Amino acid sequence: PSGDCATGVVLCDKDPFTVDFVVGEGANPNEVFNEGCGCDIVEANSSWYKWTCEESGTLTFTLSPLNPADDLDFVIYELPNGVNNCSVKNPLRCMASGENIGDPFPVWEPCTGPTGLAINDGDTNESCGCQPGNNNFAQAIDMEAGRSYALVINNFSGSGDGFSIEFGGTGTFRGPVADFTISTDTVCVGEPVTFTDASTFDGVISDRRWAFGLAANPGNTAGTGPHQVVYGRPGLKSIVLQIETDDGCIVTAVGNVYVECCDGHFDVSASTAPLSCPNSTDGSIDLSVSSDYAPYTFSWGGGQTTEDLAGLGRGDYTVTITDASTCQAEFTATIGGPPEFEVDTLIGMPTCNGGADGSVTLLVSGASPPYEYSWLGQPFGNDNSLENLPVGDYQVTIRDDNGCELPLTIPVRELELILDPNVASITDPSCTGFSDGMITVAIANGLPDYLYDFNDGNGFVGENELSNLPAGSYMVDVQDANLCRGSFTFVLEDPPLLQASFDLQGISCFGENDGQLTAVATGGVGGYAYQWAGGQSAATLSGLGPGSYAVTVADANGCVTAADTSFNQPPELFILLDTVINVLCFGEPTGTVAVSGDGGVPPYEFSVGNQLFQVEPVFNALLAGTYEVTVMDANGCTKSLTATITQPGELIVNAGPDETIELGYSARLRARPNDLSVSYAWSPPDSLSCTECQSPDANPVNTTTYTVTVTDLNGCTATDEVVVIVLKNRPVYIPNAFSPNEDGRNDNFTVYTGPGAQEVLALKVFNRWGGLVFENYNFQPNDPSLGWDGYFKGEPAQVGVYAYFVEVGFIDGISVIYEGDITLVR
Repeated sequence: PSGDCATGVVLCDKDPFTVDFVVGEGANPNEVFNEGCGCDIVEANSSWYKWTCEESGTLTFTLSPLNPADDLDFVIYELPNGVNNCSVKNPLRCMASGENIGDPFPVWEPCTGPTGLAINDGDTNESCGCQPGNNNFAQAIDMEAGRSYALVINNFSGSGDGFSIEFGGTGTFRGPVADFTISTDTVCVGEPVTFTDASTFDGVISDRRWAFGLAANPGNTAGTGPHQVVYGRPGLKSIVLQIETDDGCIVTAVGNVYVECCDGHFDVSASTAPLSCPNSTDGSIDLSVSSDYAPYTFSWGGGQTTEDLAGLGRGDYTVTITDASTCQAEFTATIGGPPEFEVDTLIGMPTCNGGADGSVTLLVSGASPPYEYSWLGQPFGNDNSLENLPVGDYQVTIRDDNGCELPLTIPVRELELILDPNVASITDPSCTGFSDGMITVAIANGLPDYLYDFNDGNGFVGENELSNLPAGSYMVDVQDANLCRGSFTFVLEDPPLLQASFDLQGISCFGENDGQLTAVATGGVGGYAYQWAGGQSAATLSGLGPGSYAVTVADANGCVTAADTSFNQPPELFILLDTVINVLCFGEPTGTVAVSGDGGVPPYEFSVGNQLFQVEPVFNALLAGTYEVTVMDANGCTKSLTATITQPGELIVNAGPDETIELGYSARLRARPNDLSVSYAWSPPDSLSCTECQSPDANPVNTTTYTVTVTDLNGCTATDEVVVIVLKNRPVYIPNAFSPNEDGRNDNFTVYTGPGAQEVLALKVFNRWGGLVFENYNFQPNDPSLGWDGYFKGEPAQVGVYAYFVEVGFIDGISVIYEGDITLVR
């Protein structure tokens, strides 16, 4: 980023970005001064950014230092002369908060870390240091469309580490939209593709720069286009268009085109030389390759990497060709030649025991007839047979009309006896360790009669069977009437050892007969039969109780094995009642039952009242009553008991009947509990003579419902209500005559009321001409001394009729006006 406003980075949108490193204050270090922060600000490792508002709205952002310990500050300006003119800058927000020098870190910790503008923040500036209430954020600004703004960010920590910034708010930044069109999404290597600028902006786009990616020709260019580009390598290519506006805003667009190696990229052919003889290796391949992207590399299936191959035998040869564009082609060439030799060999076996009457005859086809033969290294001739041969290996070379030769070695052997595959040769022992196996030797060739030597010391005999054999390996030699021989090995194997085991399903609960036992046989030859000690013959016994059980198993050969096992039942399950806590107050769910399990198969679960089982053996919050409590062990066995929770009698209080009083009078309330050892609490407390007594006096000014709550020694409570109805009668008596003659009777004129009146707000007396002769305010009624004494200005007033004005205030906040005549007599 730039360290000066004039060359600051112009932002075109509100995408977030990160600056990895910042240093220096730019060429003009005096662009920032006291911007309303309440302290002197200087540039330090500064970064300037500018933008123009496109759509009016709020702007928020969050600046996060890459080094969490760094102190980032910033100032937001409006640029009234446009984004390219920093001569006038009007500060809008200033953030200078940071370290309080000399104070411990927790004091100024709120002024570290991320900073920025936030919608709900209350201040527009934060001064240097960390003042009370600072949080490192200032209030969001309201941007106006068409106006330009600048942001300078200072890193006062001097670490050189940068920052990241994320913008928010409803306002937008003005900027172009970069875009371009591509003539095709997929193009062949070497074929042109066209790119045309399609960017939009309501201002001036001053520059367009293209980068077409790897192996593009051209690789870079400028202008709107259209631009034709040829790619010299396949793959997905990324095209970047960067546009710049006249005010320095730079944006980019990225697109892709897929370049592939198409058919026809290569022109491949081959010239092959066939084999000179059917079995020779003098074939060759001369390959011809052309494309627009030489040179080429070659990879043959046999590992060769040369263009041409020689010394080849008959067959197909495949090569993969790669050119400089990395495109590849696969080509297969075939090496042929004369037809191969086909030889059928007819062998006449010599007589057994050293005969010399064998023969060999060759029937040859293929290659190039006619053929000649060289037997045992002798000169070539036309004779394809050799006779009067003893046992041995005989060499012959066949030569065709082209002089191609095929050497052969032909073995001549006496007749060897073989077994008849249709006769079973062995019978294995019926059971493991038994000696009832048997060997039967049946010959499929030769000339009867046969003699058999079982290598048991008896020499050759005429019997072809050997019985009562255990498992093992046996060698037998056989000789026929012509003294031809054969040797054979027979292997007798025991069947797998017959064994018996059990699958056991144990007895679930003490006293139950639900065990199950299944005999499992393995080995032998299958077809198992079972015999239990109790006479049962099924593999599985059910409904078993504790005890011992034995079974005998036989397989289809009659082999027998036996096994036994026993059943034990689990211990008897018990449930113990550990604790019962009775209900403390009538009707409340405060009872507790605690139990424990013993015996059976732990772990245990517990249930009360047929509810779900739980691991915890304590049941709280129970009402009074009798409960069935059950323990269940790991096998699902259960045992129950009953537990009874009691409760005291119900605490009851009666607040008495509702009362009716006149305004200003009181009612005596009385609570009557059924347990005298209680405390009392009356509410509402206003207008009550006491709140913790049994019989308070209530003097409400309005109809009121009073609630009394009594609490006994166990903390149990009972509540009742009583209503005191207030009748709003307002008795006021104002005399119509008085005689101020100092005779002690009716000497003064005043206002008389009942207890519902609070005070006389005003008493005024007027003569018949309307002149005020007496007035008094805010005094108590019923006191003649506070009324008019019949004097006016220190002299006795004249006898006559006077008018009065009276306003009385009552205890319920109501005031009433009374007017009338008063006659003064003497």
